[in-house]
Amino acid sequence: MKRYLPLVLILASLVYVSMTGFQCGSAETTSAKLYMQQKQWEKAQESLLKEIAKNEKNEDAWYLLGAVRYELRDYRGMNDAYTRALALGTQHKKEIDNNRIAIWAQKYNEGVGLYNKGKDDPSAYDKAIEAYDIAILMAPDSSGAYYVKALAHYAKKDFQKTKQELESAMKKKPDFVEAGVFLGQLYFSDAAAKLEQKDEAGAKADFQRAVALYEMAYQKDPGNSDNITRLIEAYERAGQSDKALSLTRDAVAKDPNNKVYRYAYGVFLLKQEKFGECTEQFKKAIEIDPGYGDASYNLGVAYLNWGVALKAESDKKAEAERKANKGKDVKEDLTYKEKFKASVPYLEKAAEERTEDSALWQSLGKVYMNLNMKDKAEAAFKKFDELSKAVK
Repeated sequence: MKRYLPLVLILASLVYVSMTGFQCGSAETTSAKLYMQQKQWEKAQESLLKEIAKNEKNEDAWYLLGAVRYELRDYRGMNDAYTRALALGTQHKKEIDNNRIAIWAQKYNEGVGLYNKGKDDPSAYDKAIEAYDIAILMAPDSSGAYYVKALAHYAKKDFQKTKQELESAMKKKPDFVEAGVFLGQLYFSDAAAKLEQKDEAGAKADFQRAVALYEMAYQKDPGNSDNITRLIEAYERAGQSDKALSLTRDAVAKDPNNKVYRYAYGVFLLKQEKFGECTEQFKKAIEIDPGYGDASYNLGVAYLNWGVALKAESDKKAEAERKANKGKDVKEDLTYKEKFKASVPYLEKAAEERTEDSALWQSLGKVYMNLNMKDKAEAAFKKFDELSKAVK
């Protein structure tokens, strides 16, 4: 999942240190201020630590120590000092809050830049994570920082940490759609892996986790076709087909001119292999919006699968008749070819838009073969092979 992330829109202002409003200071504090003016940060820190050792309740000293540690790039130490200052009073709260926000934006943007370099330099992902850690330290409730940190872990193929960061993002913002969908996809993948290991109970639990997240995404944006189709599949895999049926059928009944609802109902019916009914729903969706690519593609898929099912039925029937007639030739039912022919224009149109979809080119190749369109079949399978090799 390679993504190029935009920089955060909040502009990172310079960290501001006010030298006004301090009480008359000790010799150590006065020395620290002088060192700060001279940009001798190590010596300034040394003086402030001496002052704090004598008077740990000196709010000004803690605040200045935070500023000095910022210059030393000791962000954790800086944050610590700021926290101690705020525990003693609110005199510098405005400056501290502003400085934390500025550093949050600075480190967030730094992390984004590093993440975007990760494709060419994988070590940049670790550096991005370090930057995001500082951003989170500055703004612990920043759900977005947890999300982008999750993307960096995912790029490193550390899926466990990816989930942990996404879960943290969701705790901070329960209706965070992008994080919820991403986490749902990971749970869905975990569930599929558990099914292969015969862990049905574990798989069901993960499918249900995915369902809860996809339900949230659908409720936030019911007009998004991806949200509704993901939810349909999750319902079915979680053994809740009744909910998938209710979701789609009732939606169409309430708003028959909604193309997304028609499409979603078609997807549900396609999964149930109710080919006649699903093609009608996809056609309705296309009538509402002739440019509806997803509906057009799935209409092609529906006709293709319908043809495959009819061919299997025809072959089985022909084989039975041959056995009954002791090997004599029987007339083959070629009805399935009508469905293959019907799928061609929709799949070809989809291929114009989904040029990198290897499965689509494979499907087209199969259709062409069944229709004895050898040249087109050869070209489609060649495209499928090229895309498959590119992925590897």
